[in-house]
Formats: sequence, structure tokens, C-alpha cells
Amino acid sequence: MKDCTSYRALLGGLISAVAIGVVMTAVPGRDAVAAPLSATAANDFADVAPVREIAALLPPGTTGLTVAMNLSTPPNKFLGPDGRTALGTNPDLARLIGRVLGIPVKFANVTFDGIIPGMLSGQFDYSIASMGVTPERTKVLDMVEYAKWGSQAVTLKTSKVDVGDMCGLNVGAQLGSLQLAKLLPELSTDCTGKGKKAINIVGLPSQQDALTQLTSGRLDAAFGDTPVMSYAVLQQPVFRIAGGEIRPLPITLSTKKGSALTPALVAAMKHIVTLPQYREIFQVWGLPHAAVDKVELF
Repeated sequence: MKDCTSYRALLGGLISAVAIGVVMTAVPGRDAVAAPLSATAANDFADVAPVREIAALLPPGTTGLTVAMNLSTPPNKFLGPDGRTALGTNPDLARLIGRVLGIPVKFANVTFDGIIPGMLSGQFDYSIASMGVTPERTKVLDMVEYAKWGSQAVTLKTSKVDVGDMCGLNVGAQLGSLQLAKLLPELSTDCTGKGKKAINIVGLPSQQDALTQLTSGRLDAAFGDTPVMSYAVLQQPVFRIAGGEIRPLPITLSTKKGSALTPALVAAMKHIVTLPQYREIFQVWGLPHAAVDKVELF
């Protein structure tokens, strides 16, 4: 992970969730797997003041927000060594949004495929779960851009697998992900169109599970978000990136379609991308090129 002296989280040691107005909750049976990182601190963004005009856009009576994410995919979102502190780009962004809106944030740790149903049922206010924009998702969600990246395949260093030719191989991806729902099926169709065997697509609870099965030999490759796959290669020398990045697209936070919360989230993000703290988040977690200059609502 890169150093960033202006990033208070790395200088101040571990900050308790209570002290920064953030509470962790977990969905039973959906614990995440923490990855080895040297950072154990959560940034409280104490130097960021609430913006009254943006806070005024919140639905009446809002005193806090519950944000859902699957805390299992470093460096974007994962549990720290204490097993309860949410770390990564997405939790930091959620805390920064909370500061701008002047309200506390509570995290709900949910498997990726449970996030959209939870938002639609009103269980969570919104999500920052590295969701890419798709027509299917925009039918039921308001999606607010906060970053941009694509997908990559990872295989064992001893393998000759390439993302351009995974025909007939066992390839894993996260349940509910763009990779599982669209990209891998499209690659598989390309295979059969060339007279080759289809890809055996394996859905797993998390991208971390796909990497674990890759290590054990149950998979020939794991397919996931570029930041997660790139980080896995840095952490595990047995892995290598199997070819180039596929289809970079806007990455969004999201809430239920037509939510009364959407105007506040859009305004908060438009303000946040102008702050130095926003780019520091991505710099610290090794993703400087994922930051965006403007925000779109999909």
C-alpha cells in the first residue's frame, strides 16, 4: 500500500467505530474474510465539515444512514485485523459522505447478491459495493458514479491461461457480479461461436472465495474487479494477471430507484470529488487512476 502523509488514518492508529460515529452490523451467517494489510485505521475525516445546503436535501427526519457492502474484497471493502472495523476505499467514502451530510454511518456486511434485494426491501438506505452500471440494475436502482475500473482474470503463475481464451476451463466469479452475469457468459458465447467448448462458469459467494478455489486447483481462473484482482496478485506471489483489463465502466453507489435519498447522495458526491480527501482515499489504497473528475447519475 502506498504512503500518504496527509492521510490521518495511517498516522493516528486504530480509531474506534464509536469515536467516529460509525457502527458495524453484520447479517447473520455472512461474515467477511479479512485480507493482510498493514493499515488498521479508519479515517474519521474530522477535517471535513458538514455542508448545510447538501444536508438539507436529506429526507426529513434522517438521523443516520445504513450502507450495505460485502466486506470481503480488499482493497475496496474488507474487515480489518480486529474483525469489525470496515477498511478500504468504499468504507472510507461512506465515512466521508457521512461527514458531508453531518450524520453517522452504520455498515451492514452483506453478501453481494443480497445487497440489491435488501435495498429494494428497505433494509438498507444505500450501498457502496463497487457496482458497475448495467441496464438491468438501473431499472431498479439510482446509481451514482464514484469511480471507474474494469474486470481482470487471475490465474496461477504456473498457468498459461489468458482472458482471451478461457474456453472449456473452470472460471469463478462472485454471485450477483457483472462478471458472472454478463462478461463470462459473453466470453463463453464467443468460445462456442468459434466451435470451442463453453466456459464452465462457477458462481461463488465472494471474489475472495474464487481466489481460494483457484489456489486449491478447483478453478483454472478467477474473474473479478480490476482493483481486487490486482491487489490479490500483489499479496499472493502464486497468482498472475491473465491478460488485460476488460471493459472499464462507471462504478457507483446506489439506492432504490426514485429514493428520496438520491438528491442528497448526488449532491454529496459532486462536492466530494472536489475535495483532496477524495483522491487521498484512492491514493492510499493503491488506486489513484480509479478516481473520477465528475459525477453522473444513472
